[in-house]
Amino acid sequence: MGSSIKIQIVGYKNSGKTTLIADLLQAAAADGLRAGTLKHHGHGGRIAFQDENSDTGIHRSSGAIVSGVQGEDTFQLCLDQPVSFSGLVRLYEPLELDLLLIEGFKEEQLPRVVLLKHDGDVQLLQSSTHVLLVIIWPSVSAELVPRVYPVYRLNEKEQYIDFLKDWMKGMST
Repeated sequence: MGSSIKIQIVGYKNSGKTTLIADLLQAAAADGLRAGTLKHHGHGGRIAFQDENSDTGIHRSSGAIVSGVQGEDTFQLCLDQPVSFSGLVRLYEPLELDLLLIEGFKEEQLPRVVLLKHDGDVQLLQSSTHVLLVIIWPSVSAELVPRVYPVYRLNEKEQYIDFLKDWMKGMST
């Protein structure tokens, strides 16, 4: 699935996935890495397009299953059909990213960071392979997390960012 490093960020709602991705994007940019993101819309239903009155909205309502618009240094692509996870990841390949951060898609199994906000969230580890590290909220008992995983507290941001940067350096050599 391409040569860029891929890391999944998984956890249940409001566990800090988006915040962690923002932190990782900032660290990647500071290191000169080209990073992108792919997010699963886990709230159910279709994604609402915000361009109904624009040309691309008219194109879609007239039957286009894919439409794109480019202006200045920006390109936006809207695809109105189901796409497999591997197909979505392949869409990123021509962009020659160094890093692709994937939010959600819990059923997929790529190297991942698991965020646990509540003790009951530990079940997410049972269905996870390729766990790089686990980040736990103060409300989670560290004893519930199997000792095979590196575990960081939510407030240990510098340490888990450094851990992931070291892991990425090892992947790129």
